[in-house]
Amino acid sequence: MSVVEEYWSGVLRRLQAEVDIFNKLVRHWGERGRENELSLARLLENLVPQRYGVGSGMVIDCEDRYSQQTDIVVFNQADEPAFLAQSNQVLFPIENVRACIEVKTTVNKDEIKESGTKRESLHKLIPKQSTHPLFHFVGYTPSQHAETLAGHLRGLEDKQRPDLFCIVDNGMIGGRRELLHPILGDAVGADANYVVAMTYLHDRDSSGQRQIGQYYEPPADFTEARVLYQGGSYPIVKVRKDWMVAEPSRALLIFCACLVHTLAVHEGKRPPASSHYLSGATLDIAVI
Repeated sequence: MSVVEEYWSGVLRRLQAEVDIFNKLVRHWGERGRENELSLARLLENLVPQRYGVGSGMVIDCEDRYSQQTDIVVFNQADEPAFLAQSNQVLFPIENVRACIEVKTTVNKDEIKESGTKRESLHKLIPKQSTHPLFHFVGYTPSQHAETLAGHLRGLEDKQRPDLFCIVDNGMIGGRRELLHPILGDAVGADANYVVAMTYLHDRDSSGQRQIGQYYEPPADFTEARVLYQGGSYPIVKVRKDWMVAEPSRALLIFCACLVHTLAVHEGKRPPASSHYLSGATLDIAVI
């Protein structure tokens, strides 16, 4: 396993531990959701270049139109004054926003549909100096099988589909092909403009190297929802008629790599060098 893979496995474990502990301690779903948003926001604050800020609030345009409340807003804090950020109720001029991220503790049809209405409301705003911000979706725990969730995502109108998405616990990753292709290359396939894929746990050869396209299968008689493999614990997920073992840390890593890449490209900046440290095995996905 590469240094990058090792690091991100640890990042995910810490992120998941924060979520799990808080969810056990707090019964109020609104507070759970907010803590999950904050956990992801802290991760992004340490990930994106320093010219960006990470906040929460509403996006506005100069015609006094408002988006819905946005869980995470990634904005350019280097070139614009923060004249609307002097209180906890932050308003972000759309020209200064680079990405909006909807965060859900659980993921089902209703949550996906709600995210679609938020993307649509964002695109009703009219920026004067730039294009619309990208809209992404991150969910933690799926309440339906992967193929069902894939159907809900593909069933959204194009104007409602998240540009990138990640459902962490079942290792699901996807979005618009043009945003995924610079990082994932031909792994995204050529058949669809909107990609839904899984990150499965790889088999290893005798030297411990990952085998691209070859995945570890759960025991035929498994009774637990997770499986232990080489010191790690991984979820068992159902995809079509098969039971597979997912690798959530790779899904989260790919999502973050695509997010950072698109932030740079949309501002005409040089793509980050970090993408060169992602191996073919790290970027191996299975389109469903």
